[in-house]
Amino acid sequence: MVKKIGKNILMTVLIPVIMFVFFYALCAVTGKGPFGTAADFQYILYTSVYSGLFALALGINITSGRFDFSLGATMILAIIIGGNIAKNHHMGAAGLLIITVLIGMIIGLAYGIIYVSLKLPPMVSSLGLAIVYEAIAFMMNRAKGVKLVGKSNMLVFAKMPGALILIIVVLAVLVILWDHSRFGYNRAALASGQKIATDVGINEKKNALICYIIAGALLGLAGVVYISKFGSVSPETGLGSSTYFMTAFLPFFIGGAIAKYSSHPIGIYVGAISQAILVSGLAKLGASSSVQTVINGIVVMAFLIYTANSYKFVEVKMFKEKLETLGLEVVLWDERLTT
Repeated sequence: MVKKIGKNILMTVLIPVIMFVFFYALCAVTGKGPFGTAADFQYILYTSVYSGLFALALGINITSGRFDFSLGATMILAIIIGGNIAKNHHMGAAGLLIITVLIGMIIGLAYGIIYVSLKLPPMVSSLGLAIVYEAIAFMMNRAKGVKLVGKSNMLVFAKMPGALILIIVVLAVLVILWDHSRFGYNRAALASGQKIATDVGINEKKNALICYIIAGALLGLAGVVYISKFGSVSPETGLGSSTYFMTAFLPFFIGGAIAKYSSHPIGIYVGAISQAILVSGLAKLGASSSVQTVINGIVVMAFLIYTANSYKFVEVKMFKEKLETLGLEVVLWDERLTT
């Protein structure tokens, strides 16, 4: 039991550890300066929390076949509404967090109701809603978005200890929901086989609504982390909001690869840490943003190939175990014959 736990922990943290050691050695060899400074860790913390929240919001629906193009638009709309309310009423950091999460949940609920009512393909409905959300965000506050620059008492969730406390609480709640609740069991059953799950009495519409509400809450949190870093958020048009969640794919795929060694939410966040180390390391080496995008895409493709063919590794392992078992049986049979 102890050996298995140790193996699971090792496999869970292996990818970010390898990435960190690789960039630490590469920066030392190339003379680009030490990698792993306090500033590097600060950047890794912010990036991992922000992209991790987006990846968790993406993962809660995409595993059930519901790809959501409105993730970025939902985050922008939630933080513009929530940020302006918190600013105008002098709510502080806690007020900003609570009101933005509530707005995100309401937006997620609205999308969920539209999804289960109209029964449109998720890709179609999410594209339409992304455009609608962008238009609403553009109309809010005379297209000025939200600006909290200088309000340091509100912008505490992009650095220690605010960001760390936030992600720990989020992961604890999601692990309970995913692995130790009826909702999590039903969600897993629906993801594995929707028809069979609905045939045994699982309410797919109710589960989908809850998934969209949780995704909205996570996007509200992502908006709070984003504005805590940059101080302002501007509205987007023409599906420009889709660029906000592009960083969510690599953490999602890494999380899928290592989820069997831990919980899926933890796997996704470890994937976000891995991506943050990758981006930070490339920046330290002086790589341009275009080069970083290319490398990030190559890594995503590598994990896609691995995920699509991971069953083959299991088949090879099972085949080897069968051969070993047959070989042992042959040896025992030979010994019986000789005696």
